[in-house]
Amino acid sequence: MSGTITVDEVFEAQADTLGLEWLAGRDAGSHGIESEMVQKPSLALAGQLDFVYPNRLQVFGRAEIAFLTQMTPADRRSVLTGLFGKGLSALVVSDRDRQEPPPELVEAAEAHHTPLLRSRLSSPQLVHHLHHYLSRVLAERTTVHGVFMDVMGLGILLTGASGVGKSEVALELLTRGHHLIADDAPEFASEVPGMLVGRSPEMLRDHMEVRGLGILNIRQLFGPATVVASKRLRLIIHFKRVAGDDLSQIDRLTQEQDTQSILDVPIPRVTLPVTPGRNLAVMVEVAVQSYFQKSYGVNPEQDFRERLRKQLLEDDRGGEWN
Repeated sequence: MSGTITVDEVFEAQADTLGLEWLAGRDAGSHGIESEMVQKPSLALAGQLDFVYPNRLQVFGRAEIAFLTQMTPADRRSVLTGLFGKGLSALVVSDRDRQEPPPELVEAAEAHHTPLLRSRLSSPQLVHHLHHYLSRVLAERTTVHGVFMDVMGLGILLTGASGVGKSEVALELLTRGHHLIADDAPEFASEVPGMLVGRSPEMLRDHMEVRGLGILNIRQLFGPATVVASKRLRLIIHFKRVAGDDLSQIDRLTQEQDTQSILDVPIPRVTLPVTPGRNLAVMVEVAVQSYFQKSYGVNPEQDFRERLRKQLLEDDRGGEWN
């Protein structure tokens, strides 16, 4: 994970979903959160402060509030002073409709200028939602030039030199029932180890540039169902210009396939030669179907070569008998 998000940004993005409201430390909303992990600092209430990680969001559930309630006011102040003295990013109290935080908790948050919020969700729900959200927004990310499409349910990145025809192929794929995710500069994030999820930058969302047509709003032209918000990247299809219309140098029996690493995640890549008259949209669909076949262990090239090998062996044996 990389990057930082402020408590204010978390509140703005998740206030409705999590039912968040401020209790204290409203002036400290600029505190940064650097980890997607969400911590319940239960051991800290028993004095084990070494297990508190200040760059994480902290959550108090009913168990933690009940534990505090059983203490004397003096003990609560002492424990909470130690906890907030760790320099917490923020603390969120769950179950706002079922429990009331002790006044010492609010006092400690204000005294240490630490954001204190509460949520209507239970602590397991709250931790799950916050972890999922932070994993996405704090994930390491990069931008790759190309068109990111949903083709037959698979996240496909179309790449190639400028002017090779990526947007035109994407436009034809849209007319064939597939979906746009991002044109020109899709953003990819490593939200889960070994997996990349791609989205469109907010500024470019729903739009595509096609030479001769200018900027198109795909959602308005083809309907909202033609645009998908995000998808896991599974295959890269690279368009490569071939001089003139000469395909003679290309091995017709072998798919030109390798891998391309994005954020250290290797992604299968198929290279399609571009010459006049080739229906690249159809070839993209077939490349996706071929990917599906190979993912299930079916390899037509290997099968064909094996059949050819057997045929040659049979021909050789026939020659021996003669």
